[in-house]
Amino acid sequence: MRIAITGSNGFIGSELVKYLLSSGHEVLLLQRKKPDPLPAGTFYQRYDLNWPEKALDLEGVDALVHAAFMPVDIAKNAGYINIQGTLQLYNLCLASGVQFVFLSSMSAHKHALSEYGKHKFKLEKKLDSSKCLILRLGLVIGNDGLFKRIYNSVQKLPFAVLIAGGKQPIQPVYIGDVVKVIADSIALKRFGKFTLADSEVYSIRDLSAAIAEKAGKKPVFISFPYWLVSLGISTIQLLRLPFPVSKENLLGLKQLEAEDNSADLEKLGIHPLDLKSSIERL
Repeated sequence: MRIAITGSNGFIGSELVKYLLSSGHEVLLLQRKKPDPLPAGTFYQRYDLNWPEKALDLEGVDALVHAAFMPVDIAKNAGYINIQGTLQLYNLCLASGVQFVFLSSMSAHKHALSEYGKHKFKLEKKLDSSKCLILRLGLVIGNDGLFKRIYNSVQKLPFAVLIAGGKQPIQPVYIGDVVKVIADSIALKRFGKFTLADSEVYSIRDLSAAIAEKAGKKPVFISFPYWLVSLGISTIQLLRLPFPVSKENLLGLKQLEAEDNSADLEKLGIHPLDLKSSIERL
């Protein structure tokens, strides 16, 4: 099959490219810059979510995985870009007979505080899950993204910073499980909305402790209230200093919600790795 991926050079997109190529599929890379050299088995079209009026050439494409998303710190009108750009892709896929796969997040719900969660939730409402596949991902455990930034912070610092005690619920999912479910779902032409994450609920404190254990460190925790962390992040961002958590991440962490997704996992036919096993695989 030939599978198109937006954001194919991003965290999940790049891992999916490698998995699909290793499985014998062709991949259409939809990203701003052309890779040099272009990997064997891949094709390229320049793509930007900020071009809602420009249609893509999807001739010969069996499925499109939409992994690209515009952060609010890059574009003030990120909400418009994300929603209109995604709907344009969705409608183009419907018209072209191409399976549309939308990667959403467990941070997308009606109580979401982050713009990321709000945008994803609006799109979940606008997309018809009987005509596409919506995968709501938990905290993805891999060598990039929010998890990797937290991982590096815990490994390098003599203590682990917890926000409001680190009691926020998380349901992780290993990146290998994510790409496998996407590939299998495309092969099965699966439609619907599913939450893909470990059904066991952990806390941010559990996450930090597991990372410290992996690094051979005894976890030392220091807790700060939300308002103080928010103030600190604002100052750090003004100074353009690196920090593992952004204001958007903070808002997402503040309003995390756990789900009973055991029925979804049964339908997807997968038992995701647990937290410690996921970290051990890295």
